Amino acid sequence: MSIQELKQKYSIKDHIIFSEEKHNIIVELKSKYSNARISLYGAQVLSFTPNGEQDLLFLSKKSYNQEGKAIRGGIPVCWPWFGAHPTDTTKASHGFARLSKWQVKSTSIKNDNLNLQLELNDTESTRKIWPYKFKAIISITVGETLNVELMTINTDKLPFTITSALHSYLNISNSETITISGLKDIQYMDDVKNIECQQDDALLSLQGEIDRRYINTSSACTIDDSKFNRKIKISKQGSETTVIWNPGAVLAKKMADLGDMEYLNMVCIEAANTLNDSICIQPGQRHSLNTTLELT
Repeated sequence: MSIQELKQKYSIKDHIIFSEEKHNIIVELKSKYSNARISLYGAQVLSFTPNGEQDLLFLSKKSYNQEGKAIRGGIPVCWPWFGAHPTDTTKASHGFARLSKWQVKSTSIKNDNLNLQLELNDTESTRKIWPYKFKAIISITVGETLNVELMTINTDKLPFTITSALHSYLNISNSETITISGLKDIQYMDDVKNIECQQDDALLSLQGEIDRRYINTSSACTIDDSKFNRKIKISKQGSETTVIWNPGAVLAKKMADLGDMEYLNMVCIEAANTLNDSICIQPGQRHSLNTTLELT
């Protein structure tokens, strides 16, 4: 659908606005309480800014802005697999959803909340990468909070298994001074050290590279950012795995799409389905993965 057709069919005056940026179409949602920007490429929220606040989401100044490359920041959609493909490492890390152009399904406004729904369906190209028929729907609701829901529907005749994540990059003042609560006494896989551990402390502090998958948890996490004088709560549904990631100084310098010092201004807290939380979906059935960001 062309930009003109999108504007005519789905724009809502002063609230939902479509624009072109290079190869991409951006949707801006302007609510009574906040603004958000969403990329149709990847169905990716790029920005969520409550009135009078700094953006809650981080977006790298060096992020790629071209087809075939993932956007570094916002809330990438990792689907239908999380991380490396389980059997074929030549396939794109974190799946193909974040590298695909999604179609607008609907827009609406209700009780001062704006909603945008985007849809991705299987094609001949996707079935060469992942041999199943499916429908994926991203529903983004913007108001006092930001809510992102990923719905996976199995339209195939066979069951399939997915791993996935809503890979939220949070905008912070300094990764070495913030703390994260909500993970006390939870087991995790440390993917930097390749060991299994349990977090004993009530607060998690970040020093150096961190890549952890906390298991059997549906709890919310809260970032306490004293320098920005705010707390960000990240809650979720349909997920029993929480991923915490920050590349640290050494890895950041090796990443072409992240500034050398930008690791200080981001931390990823991800609602995920991975490890023992992979999801088998029967024909005709569906699964919902949901995350909400809010100031507390």
